[in-house]
Amino acid sequence: MKNILLSSILLVFSMQAMAQNFTPASFLGYEIGTQFTRQDKVVSYFNALQSAFPTMMKVEKYGETYEHRDLILAFIGTPENLKKLEEIRLDHIQHAPDEKMAIVWLSYNVHGNESSGTEAAMETAFRLLTDKADFLKNTVVIMDPCLNPDGRDRYVNFYNQYGNAPADVMKYSAEHKEPWPSGRPNHYLFDLNRDWAWMTQIESEQRVKRYNQWLPHVHVDFHEQGINEPYYFPPAAEPYHEVITNWQRDFQKEIGGSHAAYFDKQGWLYFSKEIFDLLYPSYGDTYPTYSGSIGMTYEQGGSGRAGLSVITQVGDTLRLKDRVAHHVTTGLSTVEMSAKNADKLVKEYQSFCAKKNYKYQTYVLRGSQAKLEPLMTLMQKNGIEVEMVSTSTQELSVKGFHYQNGLNETLKLKMGDLLIHTQQEKGTLVNVLFEPKTKLSDSLTYDITAWTLPFAYGVEAWACEGSTGKGTKFSGWPTNVKNVAPTAPCYAYLAPWESMKSARFLSDLQAAGITVYFNEKGFTNNKQVYAPGTLIMLRGENKRVDFDQIVTKIANENAVNLSVVSSGFMQEGIDMGSSSVKKIEKASIGIVMGEEASSLNVGELWHFFERQMGRSIHMVFAEDLEEALDQLTVLFVPEGGLAIADDSEVKDWIQQGGKLIVMGAAVYDFAGKEGYDISRMNPTNDSLKPVAFSKQERDQISNNIIGAIFPCELDATNPLAFGYDTYYTLRQSAEHFDLGSNNVFHLKKEAKAENGFVGYRVKKQQSEASIAGYQSYGAGTIIYFIDNPLFRGFWESGKLMIANAVFFVNQ
Repeated sequence: MKNILLSSILLVFSMQAMAQNFTPASFLGYEIGTQFTRQDKVVSYFNALQSAFPTMMKVEKYGETYEHRDLILAFIGTPENLKKLEEIRLDHIQHAPDEKMAIVWLSYNVHGNESSGTEAAMETAFRLLTDKADFLKNTVVIMDPCLNPDGRDRYVNFYNQYGNAPADVMKYSAEHKEPWPSGRPNHYLFDLNRDWAWMTQIESEQRVKRYNQWLPHVHVDFHEQGINEPYYFPPAAEPYHEVITNWQRDFQKEIGGSHAAYFDKQGWLYFSKEIFDLLYPSYGDTYPTYSGSIGMTYEQGGSGRAGLSVITQVGDTLRLKDRVAHHVTTGLSTVEMSAKNADKLVKEYQSFCAKKNYKYQTYVLRGSQAKLEPLMTLMQKNGIEVEMVSTSTQELSVKGFHYQNGLNETLKLKMGDLLIHTQQEKGTLVNVLFEPKTKLSDSLTYDITAWTLPFAYGVEAWACEGSTGKGTKFSGWPTNVKNVAPTAPCYAYLAPWESMKSARFLSDLQAAGITVYFNEKGFTNNKQVYAPGTLIMLRGENKRVDFDQIVTKIANENAVNLSVVSSGFMQEGIDMGSSSVKKIEKASIGIVMGEEASSLNVGELWHFFERQMGRSIHMVFAEDLEEALDQLTVLFVPEGGLAIADDSEVKDWIQQGGKLIVMGAAVYDFAGKEGYDISRMNPTNDSLKPVAFSKQERDQISNNIIGAIFPCELDATNPLAFGYDTYYTLRQSAEHFDLGSNNVFHLKKEAKAENGFVGYRVKKQQSEASIAGYQSYGAGTIIYFIDNPLFRGFWESGKLMIANAVFFVNQ
């Protein structure tokens, strides 16, 4: 008995000694909060913890960033639970009646310069493996210590270069003045906290794939806000989306109460129920919430400007150690509350996944494969089940709300229609992403208020309240397009211009040295109508022996179906030698960037060309623009405050044939100035009466549009509109700009939003507002995109407009 007792005592001492050897300080060589830790050391520390606690922790690499840094997850649990992780996952996903385990997922540093998160992750992991291990008896913790390693290392490297020793606490010090574009975004300058549902970025896609394999009961997204703000934790602010359950609301309050008790003991300041709402579906709190989790955001003061320590506006010194301590406290409190409520979390999640009682039971989508394919890819990434009408017995007549005409009507289902039902595991997310109208419980919101996917992707759709019946499980279209060169040499190959697939095909052809033309007017051949914008590969203009092989190979790689014509003489319309058949010159594309540019819009353009078009572009700092201009044929001016309109070198470049493309709010610089055919309407202001201080914020939003969707009228004969028959724009500003006769896309007279918040004072001034168009400027062209068609990379239907501007306008 004495030997057993002695062995137990020795084991305890041995474990304590081992634990001391693997504290963050003992491994890193410094106390957490006294330095910033680069991603490679973070990964090494988590691997060291796994080696020290092999029965309680498992580290998994789930992907890499664009800059090839490791993305990891750490699974933390009791030895018994860690052995059966897959069993626990399956019990949860399959809603096993005897499921008992709460699953908590903690995500840190989605914004790279909100730098305390990853430091807190290391401390929290160590604590859960040691003095807080009791929380793990009925709880599995999944931890992602850094969602954005590229951005975080950008910030850490900046601070390590400019940080003083000891730290300079004055805000004006260089160590608190992070340069453009800051460490907040990822490699392509995207905000990853707006990308959960859209998964435009590789980090998001890899993470959400793994997340959807677990669908935890609780998810926390750790953030930082301005240095003068106290800590924020739930409950969240209104508006809550109406699909959020009472339980999801109530448990946020319970979590908040637990955090408050810990903060009260320390005398730490905090707030809740303000600013951070639960509406926009692509955040790290809302996406999990709409997937059944208790999704929450925690915000510590310090983002980007706090360094190791800084003096706040009230004279306090905010230290990294303090910021870490706050995040560690709320992280551990979250796990503790989840452990105490494990049975309830399991029960309520299963209830969430049971029968869905939403207004619309099924969403019907109709359109060409080219238009539907990108949306189906998004559905697959989100784990959303889709069916297809594939037999005549499934061609039922149903009633539905038609998105495009706004009417309730009877619809006859057709072969090839796609059906997405809300009665499925991801049914709540389906409802949120597809709902025709977003219901706002409060118009004071943190982000856009509309994202309706049929408008974002440009597909015809109906929302059906009644049953549409079941279709056949849809798993995608055949990917093996097989174009074969004709036995006899053809006169030309033709390809439709209808989606980003067409644009990538064109880009790849030019990269391979193939000369490509397009038609400004339509024609008919062999009873096939070819719309303006058709890509034309003429044999006579491509005198190379491998012409057929190259064109068909690239078409097959891009899943583009080719047509062949044996003569340049068309049955109807223009012939191949017409002046309306124009050569598409290969463009040398630049994006001007720098401190005054929106890093987000620079990133949207950069990612669009490099990743979606597969072509390199020139990223040019504003101070180097004069040197670059002679080498460019196309120049993008991103949103922001770059002063380009008055630049004489740029003006001369345009007049000599350059193409300037002005994005979003950058048009302010051009409006009303001599030589530029764009004007700004003076807004009406009927808010002349004094407004009570308590109502001023709410009064101000009456002058705004917060991400609302409007239908456009367009000139389909104009090259900027090739490939479009309809377009819906996402407006984020109430400003009315007028391009006059240069309009190609504009709002309708007395325009009304299809979805989203529009302040009552600015509704009337949206009538006939310009959205996109262009003017001649000497031998060159200026193209204005007043609404950003690449917003966050998810507004799929806007992307072809950018390709049109580069390839077709002024050829």
